[in-house]
Amino acid sequence: MRVMFVDDEPQILRAISRMLDCADVDWDFRTAPSGREAIDALQGACVDILVTDMRMPGMDGAELLDHVRRHHPETSRVILSGQADRDTMYRAVLPMHQFLSKPCDAQTLRDVLARTDSIRSTYGSRQAHRMVGEISSLPSTPGMLERIVAEVNSKHGSIQKVGGLLACDPGLTAKTLQLANSAMFGNNGSEFSATQAARAIGIEAMQALVSMLEYLTPIEIPQIAGFCFEQYVDHAQRVARIGCQIARLEGLNLQCQRESYTAGLLHDIGRLVSVSHVDSQPALVGAGSNSGGRHFWQPKPQISEVADDNLGGYLLGLWGLPHEIVQAVAHHRRPAECRTDHPTTAAVVCAADCIAHESFDPWSDAETEQCEALLAKLGLPGRLNAWRSAVTDKE
Repeated sequence: MRVMFVDDEPQILRAISRMLDCADVDWDFRTAPSGREAIDALQGACVDILVTDMRMPGMDGAELLDHVRRHHPETSRVILSGQADRDTMYRAVLPMHQFLSKPCDAQTLRDVLARTDSIRSTYGSRQAHRMVGEISSLPSTPGMLERIVAEVNSKHGSIQKVGGLLACDPGLTAKTLQLANSAMFGNNGSEFSATQAARAIGIEAMQALVSMLEYLTPIEIPQIAGFCFEQYVDHAQRVARIGCQIARLEGLNLQCQRESYTAGLLHDIGRLVSVSHVDSQPALVGAGSNSGGRHFWQPKPQISEVADDNLGGYLLGLWGLPHEIVQAVAHHRRPAECRTDHPTTAAVVCAADCIAHESFDPWSDAETEQCEALLAKLGLPGRLNAWRSAVTDKE
């Protein structure tokens, strides 16, 4: 792994160098004393992860990361910074992947770098690194940001209502969880739902953040034959609701229910990455008006759902979302591949997706049988039919 640290304080760079020299890691690391020198160094060197201070003379960390996003999107971007004014910090919200606060102990820094490296190697190819690296935010439901802005600016604005609105939108949920699980708001990576995330960020910070997103990122919904954003969101919401119901039926605790809802809402988030890069991808075939109402997105065979799942897992992992949600999104079509003894959330989302598809685009018999076999392997034999019957009338 190749890492570059950028800081205008020489003692900070020396301390980081000593820390890595003492650590049992096989990393190639280099340093730069300014944003401009970092950019010059990037012209002649490939860097996997760039870690930068925020407050630096000349080019600050936000400007540097935005340059890296546009010109070196394959490089993962981390801020390691102490105090800075809120306006400056908010400018880093879009180009950053993760945020660490100074002082940062050596173990935390090593853990974040190692996890980022693992996410890159597990879910990312060079093409995926570039595609996901160019993403700073995702399309949202038309009018949703305006509704959230109105709520946070209302005299009686409720953070609970803000969380409820966020929880209806996959893109906004993902971005809010990214921020809430970062050290930017003093959190430790344990927020699993949009409502939790909104509470962690707070009403005042949410006011500034959603206004900035509304102003800076007028992201157009991709106009692609065969992709319907409204159907995409409807399906995501349905999988989230069914997943939460399944978790409740199984007597799973509140955290698992939140994980199941969020992972269900985000299970196809990689699809938004794909459609955002349609111009640079192979030609896509839409379902078309004569498709009988089939899937909201029908790619050519070379663009597989597994590839989309990996894009989703890579994006959410890069953004620092909880490991359980990342695994569930990346493996919901193959939950037995989760690297854990109890892949409960991935199994629940797999079943929820299967059930949700039955009303408009049923899985093939082979796919359904595979889902049932995987559930049986995970100690959940016969549950798919039981869940199907239980959630159909309750949705």
